Amino acid sequence: MLKLIIFDMDGLMFATEQVNYRAFTEIVKEEGYTPAFEQFIGFLGMNAKDIRKKYYVYYGEDVDAEGIYKKVGNRSKQIIREEGVPEKEGLRELLQVVREKGLQTAVASGSDTDVIKEYLDRTGLNEYFDMVLSSKDVKRGKPFPDVFLEICKAFDVKPEETLVLEDSANGVQAALAGNLPVINIPDLLPIPKEQQEKCVAVVENLKEVIPYI
Repeated sequence: MLKLIIFDMDGLMFATEQVNYRAFTEIVKEEGYTPAFEQFIGFLGMNAKDIRKKYYVYYGEDVDAEGIYKKVGNRSKQIIREEGVPEKEGLRELLQVVREKGLQTAVASGSDTDVIKEYLDRTGLNEYFDMVLSSKDVKRGKPFPDVFLEICKAFDVKPEETLVLEDSANGVQAALAGNLPVINIPDLLPIPKEQQEKCVAVVENLKEVIPYI
């Protein structure tokens, strides 16, 4: 019996990965490096610590990974404040059905907790979520399942009584690693076929999740 739905945030609830990519491209160029879409894709679903490690892989040991990470984050926040938080199709319809069914809800994101709360504040969606947890606040970020399992523990709900909604390969892998049922709603890229076959479903937008709950 389904009791809990866990939502990823960036790329799943909000079209903020496009915003983050804009910020990444601008800042990396300013720092004198050459950004690539493939590099940015490598960040998806990761927590802050792992993203900073990626900067060393991409640009060498002398890169100011911490500085670039902070500048990209600040630029993303600036864009959001100027242009608003872009919601993904079907988000509000899905949340309304989830509420009507009395299911518990949580956000599990690689973004910092203050960013999660800011986006929920700006969109007025706080009331739909019982808990938010950043991957930064658990031992291992996605693709490890720690953030999902910690949420299950907080609600005293078994993984098999949970449904995870994810857009990225790292997020889907984290759910699969924790034996949590997962639906994939792709954002920037489709996930690998072998992952798709292990998902409950792969759908085009959040509204299409409704029949599965």
